[in-house]
Amino acid sequence: MHDSLASGSNFLSGGGEMGALMRAHDWSSSPLGRPEYWPQSLRSVVSLMLTSKFPMFIAWGPELAFLYNDGYVPILGAKHPHALGLPFREVWSDIWPDIEPLVIKALAGEATYHEDLHLVMERHGYPEDTWYTFSYSPVRDETGEIAGMFCACTETTQEVKLRAALRAEQDRLRDLFKQAPGFMTMMGGRDHVFELVNDAYLQLVGHRRDIVGKPVREALPEVAGQGFFELLDKVYTTGKPFVGRNLRVGLQREPGSEVEERFVDLVYQPVTDQAGSVTGIFAEGYDVTERVQAEASLRESEARFRNLADNAPVMVWVTEPDGTCSYLSRSWYEFTGQTSETGLGFGWLDAVHPDDRIWSGEVFRDANGRREPFRLEYRLCRADGTYRWAIDAAAPRFGEDGTFLGYVGSVLDITDRKQVEEHRELLINELNHRVKNTLTIVQSMASQSLRQMSEENRPKVQAFEDRLFALARAHDVLTRENWEGAELREIINEVVEPYLRQKTKHFEIEGPHLRLIPRTALAIAMAIHELATNAAKYGALSVPSGCVFITWTVTSGSVPHLELRWQERDGPPVALPTRRGFGTRLIERSLATDVGGEVRLIYDPAGVVCVMNAPLIDESGMLEHSTGP
Repeated sequence: MHDSLASGSNFLSGGGEMGALMRAHDWSSSPLGRPEYWPQSLRSVVSLMLTSKFPMFIAWGPELAFLYNDGYVPILGAKHPHALGLPFREVWSDIWPDIEPLVIKALAGEATYHEDLHLVMERHGYPEDTWYTFSYSPVRDETGEIAGMFCACTETTQEVKLRAALRAEQDRLRDLFKQAPGFMTMMGGRDHVFELVNDAYLQLVGHRRDIVGKPVREALPEVAGQGFFELLDKVYTTGKPFVGRNLRVGLQREPGSEVEERFVDLVYQPVTDQAGSVTGIFAEGYDVTERVQAEASLRESEARFRNLADNAPVMVWVTEPDGTCSYLSRSWYEFTGQTSETGLGFGWLDAVHPDDRIWSGEVFRDANGRREPFRLEYRLCRADGTYRWAIDAAAPRFGEDGTFLGYVGSVLDITDRKQVEEHRELLINELNHRVKNTLTIVQSMASQSLRQMSEENRPKVQAFEDRLFALARAHDVLTRENWEGAELREIINEVVEPYLRQKTKHFEIEGPHLRLIPRTALAIAMAIHELATNAAKYGALSVPSGCVFITWTVTSGSVPHLELRWQERDGPPVALPTRRGFGTRLIERSLATDVGGEVRLIYDPAGVVCVMNAPLIDESGMLEHSTGP
């Protein structure tokens, strides 16, 4: 049987993989029958197909049995090899609605040709976009009747996608060209004819929107005599680009209007062909009019600043973001004897006293790193070699976009003030020393005078001495602050410190930073002392489980008030006292008389509550202030 098939199937010889498959295929059940009985017309076209490297297929007979060559195998994908001999409609059922009209035309005798036809195929188990260039041709048998169709095709999917990507890229480039923030134009030939212009260029030249196709001298006649046409001619002739900055150009941007002065940064780039000959000029740049005007305004502003700074009664300096000093006023040079060569950069530190130089430089660099204001005092060398105390204060500079630009600072000749402060500090220390001595004498006198009192009255003596100690502690805090005021938290900590040393005494203290004048600080200190003494005897501090909560807030209003709350918890049950003690009267009298405040004592069974309210007014009638959380 194989010999018989071979002798009648020579047209299937060769043909690569598909030739071998056709020779080995069982054609007995196929409508085409055995190959040795195929008509000569089919044999001829199959032989042509198998020996071609071009993708081809044949659909033959009433069911259009499908035959194809090696070149067509990749197009079939997973449909190969079982597609061999199947009806055309079954092989390409997924695209049959698209190609059936073309098949009908071919079988009717009309050949068709299609270029880059889009088909959605499922040749790998999923839909995919494909494109093909192909022709469907009718094939006639020996009787002259159309018995099938022949297709030569090639898949152009990659080419179509590549062309689409190229078009998209070209469109993107055109959009970028059109929408670029800088102006761009392409001019061709020796006459510099506008071929392409973008929106920014049209905005620059104003009302003229029809300049494409016109030579530059015709499109922009007012530019004549300003040197730009000559520059274009030179670039075209020499092939060398031109780059210019802050170029002044006069343009008539509105019909019939005066020529308007603009400034541009500009590049003329020659465009050459493959032979290297210049064929045109590409121009690009930016309208920098606003920048030039801003720079001129800045120079004028800087000149005014230098004039003010040089004639100011204080020394003025300016630094860059890296901390280097870029400007020192004339008064600095006159005071220190430095010059710009020795003072700028970090040379100004050489005029600072050696003992102050390292730490003051560190303060400056640290503030510069954090972009924060700073203020420091150091000794500055005068031109005659003597050192004088100075205050150096500065604030950071920021641009409109928030960029850190450096510092502007001033230095002020405070030696006299420093001497006054030192003298005042000496007097304060002396006064404090005498006050503490007086308190000690009073304590000693009281102790001697009350020595003969009965044991029953000893607690009264002890209470008196404790009040003197509390007053002395408050004085210590105020002395450390030169009697200019004291932090409320520090005053409270000093008063309750003896109780904190006892492990069983517990305080919770919370409130914002608040600076008080001496009068208010002393009144609060004595009130806290009396409350703590009472709590240690009868209240929450008399048992290990007890705790005292001290909190305060500042109320808003035309005159802000301090509201301080003392609250005892987890102590013995509280009963309403049968009489008002001296401590209660002391609290009420000191707050009411000394600072114009008021006190509310609440004898809650769960624990004593004391609410103190005092206006925050300083000695001169000015408001005291909170320094933050």
